[in-house]
Amino acid sequence: MKRRLLPLPIIFALLFAPLQTASDTAYACSCIETTVEQRVQSADVVAIGTVVSVYEDQETVDSGDGEIGISDTDGVFAVNTYYKGTGPAEIAVDDPPDGGTCGFVSSDSVGREAVLFLELSDGEYLTHLCVGSGFISGDEDFRAEMIAGIEAVTGPGRAPEGPPPQASPPQEDLDGDHTVSTPWAVVLPIAFAIPLAVLVVPAFLRRRGGH
Repeated sequence: MKRRLLPLPIIFALLFAPLQTASDTAYACSCIETTVEQRVQSADVVAIGTVVSVYEDQETVDSGDGEIGISDTDGVFAVNTYYKGTGPAEIAVDDPPDGGTCGFVSSDSVGREAVLFLELSDGEYLTHLCVGSGFISGDEDFRAEMIAGIEAVTGPGRAPEGPPPQASPPQEDLDGDHTVSTPWAVVLPIAFAIPLAVLVVPAFLRRRGGH
């Protein structure tokens, strides 16, 4: 179970979310408007990626007047481009619950592409709608506009860091067996050959001299 302090807009959304009426009218997430440049400068990492899986998480948040326990759906993103910072090809992103609490990842988010303005905290990637993160798939004009705005600040994006290099497999000979590299394979035969030569060669010479 995680504990973190949420931004005030998210706290207010959490408090008023239960006031949703039967007519499906809800208190939506309300954020201060910011420019793309401000979002990039405030983020530790800026990336674009696609949700490949989602998972349920339980969080305890501090509202200032006490702790609130909430259920949350977070996502694992396959990152195709980093514009600020760098990281692996897949990252788990923690956002608040979707809807009025300023989160955007839900159970039906798999396959959707998003722009991510991320905060790094204790090795975790955190985000929410108020920092600029959100889905960009399905609207090519908006996607292109968002990428152009980010690149105007950061320059061209970079591919994710590759996986850690794997250890080279043992060298094999033509028969598929592992090649013996220990020096004992050479030392032991020589060690046995020397005393054998000391005993056999003189006897052989004496026998030839007798003839």
